Parts: sequence; structure tokens; C-alpha cells
Amino acid sequence: METPQIAIIGAGAVGTTLAVALHQRNCRIVGIASRTERSAHRCGALVNCAFCSTDPVEVAKAAEVIFISTPDRVIKQVCDHIAAAGGIQKGDIVIHLSGALGSDILASAKRKGAYVLALHPVQTFPRGQISTEALSGCYFSLEGDKEALKFGQGLVEELGGEPVIISPESKPLYHAALCTASNYLVTITDLAVQMLEKVGIDKKDALKMIMPLIWGTVRNLEAVGLPGALTGPVSRGDLQTLKGHLGTIQRLLPQYLEVYRKLGNLTAEVARRAGTLKEEEYLKLKALLAP
Repeated sequence: METPQIAIIGAGAVGTTLAVALHQRNCRIVGIASRTERSAHRCGALVNCAFCSTDPVEVAKAAEVIFISTPDRVIKQVCDHIAAAGGIQKGDIVIHLSGALGSDILASAKRKGAYVLALHPVQTFPRGQISTEALSGCYFSLEGDKEALKFGQGLVEELGGEPVIISPESKPLYHAALCTASNYLVTITDLAVQMLEKVGIDKKDALKMIMPLIWGTVRNLEAVGLPGALTGPVSRGDLQTLKGHLGTIQRLLPQYLEVYRKLGNLTAEVARRAGTLKEEEYLKLKALLAP
């Protein structure tokens, strides 16, 4: 792909990772703006960019492609500020990296004649860590103008990723799905650790104990897919074991009984699709797990 001049607005974990990945592929990073001089220069040092500033307008003026990699809550504010101050020119491409927000929040850039794009890597970016390898093979959702989509698809392929175009109206459900897969995995793991603490196992040991189980499940999902990766008492229709679970949770962690029942109900649906339950077993499970 052609290598336009690129500006990065927001040098946090996502913005810096993207900047480094682009630099490694000989893209021209001409400016970096961030909330502090320190973070801008830290990113600049990694991509051989001398123009580092806290002024996003001046940085944007130097570029043809402007990535706004700030927190979601200020993307629109930053874009509006840059557009109002003359930092966006006709034909520029303005891109934000939010999974939850659509390209419509870049409307002020569009009014200046720019093409706009919401480009979201389906990956986690822990604070303070830069791992460009995480982008290779990563899926990216794209939503925006036809011209910006064409550029975005080429960019994702250059990064070794997989582009997926989604509609503006699907963005909230798309992001809810990702939160369910990523964030709520942490929540469910925390719930499991609390249960093990009630058994008398130290919190740190409890997490270490279940991590191999989690990794094994993830590997099974990757190898077998859905719904076949499901194992455990629900998949077997083991009512006796589940009755024991419900009784002890009711006694020791009653605040989580409803959660466990609902998860069990959803799991029964997966088991039914997997074909591991007879209809009679499925109905008995649903009755047992009913609120």
C-alpha cells in the first residue's frame, strides 16, 4: 500500500502499539500528540519521530492520515477541536480506534471534507505494554466511508490482520459481544476464585489452580469450536452433581445462586446444540436450574 504521512493523536497503549507496528512496516509517522510531552516523546522515540507535542492541531496539520487513539470519552471533543482549528484538510483520512463508537462521532472532520473511519482491533492492550505481535492475525472491525474503508482494509492487511466490515447500527452489539468474551471472562474467573476461597484455598493459589483449566478450555474452543468444546456436568446431564452445586452455593454464597442458575441455563442451551443431551435430560436440567 502507499505510505501516506500519518499522525497519532493519543500515545497510550493502543496508539503507541499501532505507531510502532506502522513504523515497522515503513509507514511514515510524521507527528505524535499526547496529553503529556513525556508520553508523546516516549512514543516518538520508538518510531523515530521528532515532532512530538501536546498540540493535536499542529500534529494533525502535518499528516494526511490522522489516528485519534484517545479514550472514547474525548474522541469527539478532540476531533471537533482539531477540525475547528484547521487541523483537518479536504481528502484527509481521520480514524478513531474505539470499539463502542461509530464513525459518526467524527462528523466535524467529515464536514471539512475528510473521509472518516472507525477501526477497532479485537485485542487487549494492557497499560504500559507494547506488543506489535498482538496485531498479527488480529481481527479488525471497520465502519465508515467507502474511501476510508478501502484505506483501512489495506492497512489491516499490511499489519497482518483480518479486516471485517460492520454496519454503524451493529456497533453496540458488536462491542457488547467483545466485552462478554473478554471482560466477563475476568468476572467469571473472579467468581470461581471466590468459591475456592470459601473452600479454604488462598486467593493467589486459587487463581493459579484454575488458570490451566481456563487455558485448556480456550485451546479446546480454538481446536473444536462451538458448541463442541463444551464439557462438564451440564453437557452430561449430571443432575446429581448440579444439585450439589446449587445446595452449597445457596449455603455459602447465596448472592451468586441466581448467576450460577442463569449460566447453567445458557450452558444447557449450548449442550443441546452440541447434541450431548437427550430432550428429556435437557428438560430436567432446565427445571433444576429454573429460578
